[in-house]
Amino acid sequence: MENYLVWLILALVLLGMEMMIGSIYLLALVAGCAIACIFAFIGTSFTVQCFIAAVVAIAGVITAFIFRRNIRKKLTPNQECDNLDKGQIITVENIDSDGGATVSYRGSKWKAYLKDGHLEKGIYHIEKVEGTRLILIK
Repeated sequence: MENYLVWLILALVLLGMEMMIGSIYLLALVAGCAIACIFAFIGTSFTVQCFIAAVVAIAGVITAFIFRRNIRKKLTPNQECDNLDKGQIITVENIDSDGGATVSYRGSKWKAYLKDGHLEKGIYHIEKVEGTRLILIK
């Protein structure tokens, strides 16, 4: 079997694995095998083919690493967007003995506490949600 066919088959197998796994690093290996396939088709020696495949694969892995690191920095979650309840209005009608209140919000009962101090009857705004507790501000 010709060398270029071996490189082509290896590239296709790695591409299939990448499609199943979803690892961007396997694409670097696929690129290395594809370039080695081209060099094998041209007629270079097997040593040159392996060297070219290794250089392209290493360059691809480094590029993928830098790409993923930059994407991770851009896609860090915004904590402000996670708290969609912030600023919503709550009416406190009954105060519990612990200084909090049980309030109805979004169709269910929540335990509500004032951020600083004890609750009184009245209208409050949600500051944040901690698990099943609403932290309120005046």
